[in-house]
Amino acid sequence: GTCPLCREKFPRESERLSIYRSKAAAGKAWAQCSLGTHYAKGSSGLAVDEQKAESLFRSAMDQGYSHAQFLLGLLEQSRHNHSEACRLFEAAAAKGNMNALAYLAFHYYLGEGVEKDAVKAVHLGTVSAKLQSTCIRANQVLGYCFARKEGGLERSMVRSVHYMKVAIEESELSPDSMRLYATTLLGASALYYPDHKIAPSGHNAIPEALFWFRRADANPMNAETVPFLGSLESSVKELCACCYRTLSTDKRKCCVECKAIYYCSRECQAADWKAGH
Repeated sequence: GTCPLCREKFPRESERLSIYRSKAAAGKAWAQCSLGTHYAKGSSGLAVDEQKAESLFRSAMDQGYSHAQFLLGLLEQSRHNHSEACRLFEAAAAKGNMNALAYLAFHYYLGEGVEKDAVKAVHLGTVSAKLQSTCIRANQVLGYCFARKEGGLERSMVRSVHYMKVAIEESELSPDSMRLYATTLLGASALYYPDHKIAPSGHNAIPEALFWFRRADANPMNAETVPFLGSLESSVKELCACCYRTLSTDKRKCCVECKAIYYCSRECQAADWKAGH
């Protein structure tokens, strides 16, 4: 692609790395953060080197660059040094970094590095999500608290599902966000239809939940989804999603569209789809 301002072609990955190195050596904070992030993640052909990443982040931080404080906080969090991570998140948030504020809210919710305080987590998460809706952790905090009636919020699974869905959209489809959203969908279904193993037609959350669980399961890093996914897929084979009749193996018909629910007949499938699937 080309830059919308100067119309020059965007540099290739290898060229960008060279630019980051030269700009970082010249003391540019943004380049130090970009290069440090590659070292922290081991991306763009670089080996993971936390010491180099930390050195670059600290150099940028010394110039007053709040994003560097946030990135250093993430590095300390990955080292399970949560108290130091929270200190850095708080310092970056004080300079207006909303991602840092969102992560601070998440730490208050979990009680890692700071004393657990769901009310403060909701407050910080709300501010962060309001000022920058792309803050993933802020949306997850609000999703948790609405689902679990925490932090002074009334339970609202509709709002919980909304915030978890926003977190998926802004997380570049991370397995963690996909799994949380799918779990929240099933939780909402269980709350509103406690006496139904499968919710009525048009309200069935299983197809969408399975879709996201399967996408999370496709990522080899997300091994914890595997056993739950297998259990859920087995359970939906037992009943017709329309009439709730127990299904035998020879009469089980899988929906060809979602491949997530089953019917006892073509008539049941047609009726379920007319009702909203």
